[in-house]
Amino acid sequence: MVVSAPVPSRISDPGAPTTTLGSPRYRREYDAFAQLLEGKRIPAGSLIVLLGKSLLGLVEMAIRYVPGGIGFKLRYYYYKPFLKHIGKNVLIDVGVFLLGPANISIGDYCWIDAYTRIEAMLGEVTLGKRIHVAPFSIIAARAPVVLEDYVGISAGVKIYANTEAPLDGKRMSGPMIPERYKAFLSKPVTLRRDSFVGANSVLLPGAELGEGAVVGANSIVSRPVEPWAIVVGPSARVIGRRDPVTVPDLD
Repeated sequence: MVVSAPVPSRISDPGAPTTTLGSPRYRREYDAFAQLLEGKRIPAGSLIVLLGKSLLGLVEMAIRYVPGGIGFKLRYYYYKPFLKHIGKNVLIDVGVFLLGPANISIGDYCWIDAYTRIEAMLGEVTLGKRIHVAPFSIIAARAPVVLEDYVGISAGVKIYANTEAPLDGKRMSGPMIPERYKAFLSKPVTLRRDSFVGANSVLLPGAELGEGAVVGANSIVSRPVEPWAIVVGPSARVIGRRDPVTVPDLD
């Protein structure tokens, strides 16, 4: 998934393919989609493998909307062998999509709330411990996305480590255009421990929240925010500071 962003000062060779898959497991899917966009035939071997993965996806779809405690348990044990890491007492709620689970790490006592979408086929997403990602949030990684311990993500937050960029006469038409016709800006996004993001805010490539930083609702962040600062609005304007956390660490 991509979004528009301010024109960056520089992108190296924006016309060249920039994708480095976080895991070779998804190379076949990526190549097949690229061939589709070029109007080329997908090799039979790839089609057979992708068909098998699609059948497994039917199982995933069946458990995605199972409610209550049974649903939490089913999803935990279904995703456990596929995720790069999953800690203890992790809650994966109804309607959650984990795309590219081999590139997703989830620490202890995390709650991925209802209808959240984590896209990690082209990059890695790492969640520390005791993190809540509230409903209807999106985390899309083409560069690494890291949420350290105790991070809070409110409902409807969007975190993008990649965006199409308006450079060199390239198109900004979304995923149905071959990559050589588009320019990208991909930068890591990092949320340090105890930071918090208010509802419906957007974090763009290069956003880095210092320890304990707070982003107010409906804000846009595309650059570093100092530790313990409180920022609001489309330019992430600093309006104050919060007290550092003094309560003890948790297991």
